[in-house]
Amino acid sequence: MIATIYKSKSQVRQETSDALQQFLARGGQVEVVKSRKAPKQTMSGKTTRNSSGSTGGFAMGYVRSGI
Repeated sequence: MIATIYKSKSQVRQETSDALQQFLARGGQVEVVKSRKAPKQTMSGKTTRNSSGSTGGFAMGYVRSGI
């Protein structure tokens, strides 16, 4: 038995349509639901605006004194 590796878009579309028609013929129902917009994801930076002192790349928690 040879497995089909690739199907054309039109072939997949036809199979999906046939499956949907069979589902509806058996009494299935399709309900269209409006999708809710997900909130935009914001980039979170490493530093905060009102941080006191800079670590300068050293381990967090140890404030580097001015050199």
